Amino acid sequence: MKEQRIAKLKSIFQNNDMIVKSEILKKNKFCSKDITGLVKNGYIQRVRPGYYIWSRSDAKIDDVVLANRIINNSVVSLFSAADIYNLTDVIPSSVYLAVLAVGKLPILPQYPLITLSKMSKKLFEIGIVEVHYHDTEIRVYNRERIVCDFIRLRNKVGNDIAIGVLKNYLKDSPDIQKLMEYAKLMRINKLVRTYLEAIL
Repeated sequence: MKEQRIAKLKSIFQNNDMIVKSEILKKNKFCSKDITGLVKNGYIQRVRPGYYIWSRSDAKIDDVVLANRIINNSVVSLFSAADIYNLTDVIPSSVYLAVLAVGKLPILPQYPLITLSKMSKKLFEIGIVEVHYHDTEIRVYNRERIVCDFIRLRNKVGNDIAIGVLKNYLKDSPDIQKLMEYAKLMRINKLVRTYLEAIL
């Protein structure tokens, strides 16, 4: 493939945070045969059906960014979100994402490892924000939502970890009113209040 075409390809990836759908490549005159050749020659790498990353980049694409981009309409959640906000010392062994409980679960890539949670529309939409992370925008739950999730899932994640997340949250500009609003929406307001009273 000519250098001019490779330069065009690289530009496409740079304009899309180094993660590109096959349909975008095809719109830019890279046919299926071209894409196969590019994978074979190490220019791009297929991470899941229809998604490619630029292989010849010096900067590694962050796992959270990659997962959030290739799982459509996902939101970074639980341990991954807590890690972004420095609410826990636990290093996630996979990327935690939430998706709407509609239809089939999306096909997960071999890499990165993803832990997926399906949620009702009402629960899914609470506390979604966009934050700047590793030079791009990702969808993630805000700090108050994350605290509520850890308390709600305390038996699954561990009560000590849930308490630790709440304590770290309280150290850095907590919004107790918003926290309790979310707790009420998630039907755990009495539980969250009990945790707060035990710590404060």
